[in-house]
Amino acid sequence: MDDDLGILIFLGAGVLVLIGIVFFGVLSSRRKKAATQRTFTVRQQIIGEQPFLASSDLDASDRRQEELFRETYPIGGSLVLNLVDAEGAWAEHEVHVSRIGRSLRAGWPQARIGLTAYFREWENTEFPAVFPVKGTDRITTVELDEGGVTASDDRNAVVWSAQWSALLFSNGSDIVLGDGTGKTIRFDHPDGHPALEELLIKYGTLKQTHF
Repeated sequence: MDDDLGILIFLGAGVLVLIGIVFFGVLSSRRKKAATQRTFTVRQQIIGEQPFLASSDLDASDRRQEELFRETYPIGGSLVLNLVDAEGAWAEHEVHVSRIGRSLRAGWPQARIGLTAYFREWENTEFPAVFPVKGTDRITTVELDEGGVTASDDRNAVVWSAQWSALLFSNGSDIVLGDGTGKTIRFDHPDGHPALEELLIKYGTLKQTHF
């Protein structure tokens, strides 16, 4: 009889723990959805001559913080950045948000993302651009223009391409690109060419496929 009572107490305690986990999980989820304060920070970065604003890492499931980022930097909205002018002096410049990028920032077991605000004043100024890579299908170069992305082998034969409107990417331990029809390529992060990943984030669409 004592054994049965002990088992019942043990099972009852387990049920209470599970109820507590569910309760606090639901409460936390509701708080996230109703949040009015930003939990992320933003810093100004630059690649080449192009400035952009990047958030700190966010939980991929925290849609409310992404909404707050987009509300803070609405497409078409303007803000003032402190930039270096043609003479090398710092000065304030008004810029206009043209697009928001989403990228993979951290990995297994909890995917985290970053959000980036880009500006109209540098829209499409990066093209054309060609980057050396090492990847599947004997890919040796990736070329970007206003239309999209083209990957070629060492004989300059095109082995894969996608328009920007269809381009899917996942920037984990390496970079995976999809053309929207199921055909993918992957290549290592190119040493000394961080602009390639940034342009894929800017003009492509994140589809997390690494884990």
